[in-house]
This record gives sequence, C-alpha cells and structure tokens, in this order.
Amino acid sequence: MLKKLEGNDAELFKEWIYEHKDTIVDVEGKHYLVKPLSNIVQEEIESDSELKELIMQAKRDIAEGTLYSTDNLIEAIEKGKL
Repeated sequence: MLKKLEGNDAELFKEWIYEHKDTIVDVEGKHYLVKPLSNIVQEEIESDSELKELIMQAKRDIAEGTLYSTDNLIEAIEKGKL
C-alpha cells in the first residue's frame, strides 16, 4: 500500500530519513522501521558509463524527434554500432 505525505508531514518525514537511512517511528506505542527503497536499475545505470551514455543519447534523440525503426536498430546492432 502506498500513502502520500504532503505539506508539513512530508517535510518532517524527509528530515527523519535524511538524517538516518533506517528510521524507527513510534506510532501510538507501536514501532515501525522505515527504510528507503533502493533503485537497483538506477544504481546499475550510474555504475556503467557506457549504458549511461546510451540512455543519454536516447533522451537526446527523443528530444530532437529522431526516430529509429526496428529494422534500423537491428542493422545497427548487426554492424556493431550498438
């Protein structure tokens, strides 16, 4: 279940999690462990400079309206360009 915090509640919560990655919250005497979710895909992109550059190029192509057909991509792969 996903709950969204806004306003002062969100600001307070951000302070807690920025200070400590694993935060225990007491709600009416019951303790809850709050941990940030890790984004494994983002971590892989950040650690692989070649993959990161490919993604940046794709974003530039999209912004410029450059489109490639499936056949274009297959040809580029076969020629070792991708």
